Order: sequence, then C-alpha cells, then structure tokens
Amino acid sequence: MVVHAQARRQGGHGLRNAVLAIVSFLALVALFWMTWKSQFAAPASYVFKTPTQEVEAAYCLAVVRQIAPGGSFGGYLDEAQDFWLKRLMTYGGDMADNLTQGETLLGRHLATFPGPDRVWLMDAMDACSNRALVYGFRFRAFQ
Repeated sequence: MVVHAQARRQGGHGLRNAVLAIVSFLALVALFWMTWKSQFAAPASYVFKTPTQEVEAAYCLAVVRQIAPGGSFGGYLDEAQDFWLKRLMTYGGDMADNLTQGETLLGRHLATFPGPDRVWLMDAMDACSNRALVYGFRFRAFQ
C-alpha cells in the first residue's frame, strides 16, 4: 500500500511537470508568433516609403550629404555616411541608379515640405539613424 501511494504521488509530479512544460512551450511559441507578427524585429517598410533597401540606403546617404555637403566633420555624421555607403555597396547592382533614385526622392520630399529644408533633413537624419540602429549599427560617437 505504501509503495502504491508513493508511486501515485511521484506520478502526479511527473504529470504536473509534463503539463507545465507543455504550457511553457506553448507560451513561448505564442510570444514568438506575436513578436514575428508585430514585426518588432524587422521593419515593415523602408524609411520614407522607399521602394527597396538599396534606395533606402541611397536616400539616407543623400540626407547625410545634404547636411554636411562636401565635408568630413568626423563623429556621428561620418559614421552615418560610412554605414549607408557600405550598405549601399553591399547590394551590388546599379549603384548610380540607386543613388539617383534616393536623391530624387529626397529632392521631392524637400520640395513638398512646407517648412525649411533643415527641419526635414534633421528629421530624416533622425529616422535614418534609428533605422541604422534597427539594422544593428552602433554609433561610436554616442557611446
């Protein structure tokens, strides 16, 4: 009798652990699905609704070049310029066409923006920097 009661108690713990493991696994699967569905890890679209990653990189590169034309100021701006240029170069394809598309789109945005160009450029620089962070880049200037 004593053996049967002890076996039943141990069997109850085993069943409880199995149910707990299954519930934990299902909770983990649900959390993964919700994260994937909400697109937390990957952006749903590109900055300023650019059509491709190549044009997005060219757009952000054009933003940096508009803020600091022809100059190298070091720090944050150089890091951003280097990041977007390297990202654009890794895609291959027609780099000149991507640069043209990015600059044309930026020009269109600047032309239709009711405020000063500088305001749009600063907001665009902020959006591009946030996008670089999403892609895993870390600005040394901010560390």
